[in-house]
Amino acid sequence: MKSSFRAGIAALVIATSSLASACLQSTEPQPSQLGLIGSWNYTGVQSGPVRETLTGTLTISRESGTSFQGQLVLEAVNSQTGEQRVFNGPVSGSESGVDVIDFDANVESAPRRHVGTIVQDTISGTWIGSSSGGTMTSGTFRVERETR
Repeated sequence: MKSSFRAGIAALVIATSSLASACLQSTEPQPSQLGLIGSWNYTGVQSGPVRETLTGTLTISRESGTSFQGQLVLEAVNSQTGEQRVFNGPVSGSESGVDVIDFDANVESAPRRHVGTIVQDTISGTWIGSSSGGTMTSGTFRVERETR
């Protein structure tokens, strides 16, 4: 009985000290593991509810570990009417798996969530968004690093 009590106390001490050391970890920015900082040419298509061609620039300005932040500026051209609109907003995301990039771009009334695969200097994938009125938007995107 005493040995199982001691074993329980030892396990509690180890768990408590591990928890305390985890709380003491730095909140300072970590070295980047991504290498995404810079400007990227953005092209894409909004497939619904209105078809639009998207072009613009994704600028990644900060990285920490596997997370990043930046800005997206887009021009959308309505495929039927030719009407143009420009919008922009902050971007935040991370590498969510091996070579998988996941980011939100707050370019309209609600964020557009982008999930893509990175291969060398190109990220391509799909995005989805919704407006405050409940309208869903979706499409595809491709970003290529601007040559330096």
